[in-house]
Amino acid sequence: MKVFLFIFIIAHLSFSFSQNDVILFDEFNNNSNAWQEGKTGLANVDVSDARGLYIIDYKLKYDAWTAWKDLEINEKKDFEIEAKFYKDKGVKNYGYGILWGGTDDNYYSCMITGNGFVCVGKVANGIWEDITPDGWIKTPAVNEGNNKYNSITVRKLGDIYEFDVNSNKVVRIKCGPFFGNKIGFNVNNKQRILVDWIRVKYLN
Repeated sequence: MKVFLFIFIIAHLSFSFSQNDVILFDEFNNNSNAWQEGKTGLANVDVSDARGLYIIDYKLKYDAWTAWKDLEINEKKDFEIEAKFYKDKGVKNYGYGILWGGTDDNYYSCMITGNGFVCVGKVANGIWEDITPDGWIKTPAVNEGNNKYNSITVRKLGDIYEFDVNSNKVVRIKCGPFFGNKIGFNVNNKQRILVDWIRVKYLN
């Protein structure tokens, strides 16, 4: 009995520590985390309580839409940001994905496309710049086309960032310091992207 109790306590403490490492987990069953919402001629952005989705329906050609919230992440620590997306419809040669460390006109982003490319970059003063040395990289890790799920993971380990698509490592590079505390999603060109969930956690 004492051995069983000891094991139970250790397991409970381990679970508590792992839970405490998570600083954001949202399945979008409501908008208690105050994500951006609204409808304009350019985009419809909505937390769908009934479906448990964050819907970003962007309608403009050759441009981008960002949807985010403020979340303070200690960038001196190792951390991981992961989100699961469903590409409902739209163009296949423009990106969508996760953004972090941002302000209104400055942020980092890891994006994938419906035709199987991935790119890590940053927006500085409203201008996009590739960080991946070869720009957009073709990878079999992406589930291509519309009506497909894809997960993207951003993982900081020391001064190196790793990027996974569907649990497959696709990029390993250095990124610069944060611009700010905004975290969220960006959608380029005419696409309707549904975010199933997002999780942010410390790794140490």
